Amino acid sequence: MNGENISIRRATEQDHPAIRGLVRGERLNPTDLMWPNFLVAAADGHIVGAIQMRKHADGSRELGSLVVSKESRGQGVATRLIYAVLATESGPVWMITANAFAGAYSRWGFRRIEPRTAPVRIRRNHRMGSLASIVSFFKRRPIRRLVILERLPSMK
Repeated sequence: MNGENISIRRATEQDHPAIRGLVRGERLNPTDLMWPNFLVAAADGHIVGAIQMRKHADGSRELGSLVVSKESRGQGVATRLIYAVLATESGPVWMITANAFAGAYSRWGFRRIEPRTAPVRIRRNHRMGSLASIVSFFKRRPIRRLVILERLPSMK
């Protein structure tokens, strides 16, 4: 599969099973998988990547569920998904990611923050993800230390 044949588009209801399968396959947070919040990367009629912007009740917006199929990695799919989802955001955006990956998001203006400074819903998701890391320990899976990143609106 060639990265040039991949299109980025809004998800449809028919994409929901593929989105859910990609997210669960990578053991990402399976909550709030509401297809209207997603953009997908499609190639040859198949969903090869997905990303969502969670819209929380407290007004915060969380970039989440970024996933690319193993076969499509290394082709810039994740980069294209991130640029596309952030293109429509004018306010602050938060995300939760493994500490090891945090630096990769600086090109989009994300910076690490202390959990206590994040909105309530973001802190809650961070705590839930951290608890999942404890479960990973008992299942003898690698433990991922999670951090919260924040992207403030640019002043143009």
